Amino acid sequence: MQKLTDTIRTYVESHYPVLYLITHEESEADQLINELSEGRNIIEWNMARGLVNFKTTQPLLDWCDLAAALDNLLTRDLSETEYFIIIRDAHLGLKDQPVAIARLKALINRILSDVDAIVTIFLVSSHVYVPNELKKLITLFDIPLPNEQDIRDFIKKYANSENRKLTINNRDLTKLALTFQGLTRYEIGRLLDRAYQRGGNIGIEDLDLVHSEKAQIIKKSGIMEMLTVREKLEDIGGLHNLKPWLQQKATIMNDWSAARAFGVEMPKGVMIVGMPGCGKSLTAKATAALFNLPLLKLDMGALMGKYVGESEGNMRRAIQVAEAVSPCVLWVDEVEKAFVGIGSGGSGSEVATRLFGYFLTWMQEKTSQVFVIATANDISALPPELLRKGRFDEIFYVDFPSRSERIDIFNVHLKCRNKLSSRIDIGQLADKTEGYSGADIESVVTEAIEQAFVDNRAELDTGRLLAVIQATHPLKEVMKTKVDEYQKRFAEMKIKKASKS
Repeated sequence: MQKLTDTIRTYVESHYPVLYLITHEESEADQLINELSEGRNIIEWNMARGLVNFKTTQPLLDWCDLAAALDNLLTRDLSETEYFIIIRDAHLGLKDQPVAIARLKALINRILSDVDAIVTIFLVSSHVYVPNELKKLITLFDIPLPNEQDIRDFIKKYANSENRKLTINNRDLTKLALTFQGLTRYEIGRLLDRAYQRGGNIGIEDLDLVHSEKAQIIKKSGIMEMLTVREKLEDIGGLHNLKPWLQQKATIMNDWSAARAFGVEMPKGVMIVGMPGCGKSLTAKATAALFNLPLLKLDMGALMGKYVGESEGNMRRAIQVAEAVSPCVLWVDEVEKAFVGIGSGGSGSEVATRLFGYFLTWMQEKTSQVFVIATANDISALPPELLRKGRFDEIFYVDFPSRSERIDIFNVHLKCRNKLSSRIDIGQLADKTEGYSGADIESVVTEAIEQAFVDNRAELDTGRLLAVIQATHPLKEVMKTKVDEYQKRFAEMKIKKASKS
């Protein structure tokens, strides 16, 4: 935070006219502005009370309309003293308010043209709204959420307060601090209060409160959903190269503080590409269970907005939400559909390019415990920049299951439905399902069980399963042209296979 304060001070001293502070914690912005003010006269506008004295909160002008307040400021002699002007909830005061925008622009131009006017305007808001007319005049600053050390200090201060005197061991403190990351100080304080009221102490047993709070963040976002995960890695047949790789990452994610101290880099994520119905989505869900972390699913279609800048704002908000909920697994399904058309020209291409650029930068630079699983069917539609090392830790190709994998898949689906018996020759079934996806095999098993129930609850046997196989048209047959095209492209790209040959 001190580094940000020092940076903003250089902008103030260089007479930048408008600084936009993006934050959900107004108290943090107020503290920063107070530290920078150094005796300046500070005037604040807010929608509740109009123009007020920032330090005393005494009203100066009882006009809650921003355009009217700016008109008043335009009549003042701003050269008589040094000013900070704060516009709180700027996105609400300016959006769809052309008069307010015009008067703010006039005020900025007056500040720039008057050499005796030493004035800095602070726009303070939880959302970014920059009118096109003001883009060249405004500089954006994100006020960061508390980092791990800040949170550790906050928890220790809470525990050591006069009326509590709680004890918390260092391991629990580290775990809580990592889990609290992404929350505001206000949210952390309320969760600590709940933990203390519930059990008279704070510790690792209170992580469930953090998870419930983060579930609320997801629900309120409207962009992502938190999925309930029942699938486990052992529920997936085959993928004998991918599974150990994920288990290695799980070891790191489950003991991140020790791994970090040892010098391990934060895992970024994995891209899983390949044939439809061959376990990509199932693997994403099973990974969240393996990591013992919440699974967030990002709907890329929900990001697209109809207003200029809305899609980019939604992407920014989605990433902020994911980081607020971290540690977590973020599943971006059919990622190729989000960035289709890049470089083709047109407004849709421009939006896709900006979304792609923001996503790439985040993947390259992120330090939060967000493990990204991107799944795609058609990797040829993806820009090559997404596939290079540094974005994801690895890229795996999932093909149609081999004979041994089909045996595994039949075993998994029959066993979980209590239908595995000596009356079923799984080897014969595997021989007859060449080119079937895992989803095709599951469909065969469920259809055969349903038929056996209707047929006077008959016992499931090889013959019935073979009859269903005979009547089934697998995906490889139904989408033959598209599947052949996919397989050719994947072969050319030489991506690591998720299964052993």
